[in-house]
Amino acid sequence: MVDRGQIEVTVRRTATGMSKGVERESAETGRLIALSDGVFAIVITLLVLEITVPTLPPGASTSDLPSLVVEQWQEFFGYVLSFLVIGLYWILHRRVFAYVDRHDRPLLWLNLLFLLVVGFLPYATAMFSTYPGRFGVMFYAGAQALTGFVLATTWAYAARKDLVAEGLTSRLVGIQAARFVASPLVFLLSMGVALADPLLAIATWVLLVPVTAFFETRTTAEIERIRQR
Repeated sequence: MVDRGQIEVTVRRTATGMSKGVERESAETGRLIALSDGVFAIVITLLVLEITVPTLPPGASTSDLPSLVVEQWQEFFGYVLSFLVIGLYWILHRRVFAYVDRHDRPLLWLNLLFLLVVGFLPYATAMFSTYPGRFGVMFYAGAQALTGFVLATTWAYAARKDLVAEGLTSRLVGIQAARFVASPLVFLLSMGVALADPLLAIATWVLLVPVTAFFETRTTAEIERIRQR
C-alpha cells in the first residue's frame, strides 16, 4: 500500500529542490555576461573583415596602392565609427548588468534580442560604407537606434521588475534610463536630418560625445552622493 505521508514528503523535497534551482539560476548572471562579451568580441572582429584589400587593375603597379587605399576612406570611417559605437554599447551593457544581480526568463530573452541586433551591425556598417548616401546613412542610423532602444528596454524591464541590486536610488535608475535612451535618440534624429542632407546627418553623430560626457558626469555625481549618505 502506498504511504501517502511518504509521497507528500517526496513532493515537498522535489518542490524545494526545484525552487532552489530556480533561485540559483536567477542569480547566475556570469554566463549571460560571458555570452554577451563573446558576441561583442565577434562583432567587433567582423567589422575589420568588411574592409577589403584593394585589387590592382591590369597593368597597374604597387605604386598605385596608396591611392587605392585612400579611395577606401569610407570603409575605414565606417569601421572606426562602428567600433566606437559598439564599444559604447558594450560599456552600457556592462553597466546594466553591473547593477542587475538576478534575472528572469524575459530578461534573458531581452538580452538575446539585444545581441541579435548587435550581431546585425557589421552588415549595417558595410551598407553605410558602400552606399554612404541618404539610404546608407538612414539604414545605419536605424540599426544603431534599434540597438540602443533594445538596451534601454532591457534596463527599464530590469528596474521595473526589481531585478537590480539593492541600494540604487530612483534618481540613479532614472539617470541610467535617460542615458540608455539618449544615444538611440541621436541616431533617430540623424535619420530625419538625412532626408535633407546625409552629410549633415553624419555630423550629428558627433553629439554622442557631449551626450556621453554629460550622463557620465551625472552618474558619477549620483554615485558619490549615495556613498556619502
